[in-house]
Amino acid sequence: MKFLKSAAVALIGAALIFTLPLPAQKEEPGTCQKACGLSDLSAEQTAKIQKLRIDHQKTVLVLQTDLKTKRLELRQMMMEGADQKKLEAKIDELARVGAEIQKNRLAHRNEIRSLLTDEQKKVFNQKCSGLDCGAASGHGRCGAGGCKNHQAGGKEHHGGCGRDAGCKH
Repeated sequence: MKFLKSAAVALIGAALIFTLPLPAQKEEPGTCQKACGLSDLSAEQTAKIQKLRIDHQKTVLVLQTDLKTKRLELRQMMMEGADQKKLEAKIDELARVGAEIQKNRLAHRNEIRSLLTDEQKKVFNQKCSGLDCGAASGHGRCGAGGCKNHQAGGKEHHGGCGRDAGCKH
């Protein structure tokens, strides 16, 4: 029994390590602002947005880790044959954390928007209307709601941009 618990902990730890972003997935500073048409920001706006972005990333990182942990727990419960009610309760926990992430993204987007001039808001609203924009939540999420192929209306999916489960853009 101790071996099974140790193996489960090792598997969860390994899975968490593999979910960490690779250095190649990191964005250049200002990537979101440029993708959302915010190239004309003042130095003060840029500094405030960068601070908001880092604070938001810290918050969302904790929630994303919680979400991934709960997914692993659900998978483990399913492998162990947990009953329907326990599985449904874990799914409800996943939904709550997912909703919290979306609420944080919305608040972050609105905080950024509040720093913009009326003209910048027009551009921001046109190019960054989704919750993913400004979320700075990982590879492909920054910019006009997903990967460049999706922005251009592309239908080819390779997995990874976050817009579709099977997309790799």
